[in-house]
Amino acid sequence: MTIDNYLNSHEFLKFQDENLRQNACSAVEIFLKDNKPVKNRQLHGIPPTIQVQSLPGLKKLIEKQKSKETNQAIKTFWGFLYDLILALPGPEYSLRQVIENELKSHNLLTEDSGSLDKIEQKIIRKSNRNIINEVLAQSLHVYFEHFNCHYFYLNRQGA
Repeated sequence: MTIDNYLNSHEFLKFQDENLRQNACSAVEIFLKDNKPVKNRQLHGIPPTIQVQSLPGLKKLIEKQKSKETNQAIKTFWGFLYDLILALPGPEYSLRQVIENELKSHNLLTEDSGSLDKIEQKIIRKSNRNIINEVLAQSLHVYFEHFNCHYFYLNRQGA
């Protein structure tokens, strides 16, 4: 199966509905377990940013919010999102890690350990990173729908 076939498959839709929902809900719970909740308005800019600018826009939003904010709770929240979405390598519950595990389970990533040539390994790693980024970009909107809904539900602040 090619990456394009996978992105157009029922398996990918199931992955978005089940795995991403579970991961997003777990991420919210991990954040709230150790941190003070932030106001819901901190989350309202995420979906339109993803819809218009995809991953590069979300990266810019996270970095901007993280660097400009003086409130420690809000700064911590945006730092958590950075680790969750952008950090390489991220925590085991990061979206990137979940996507990588899913792609490996469908043999859509090339294993680089079999190659002894460092140049070839670098090419394989870059190719795998591009595939992960493509799936990540396709998954962001659904992921943050789940993330925001669970966050709003647990905080019951209203949307």
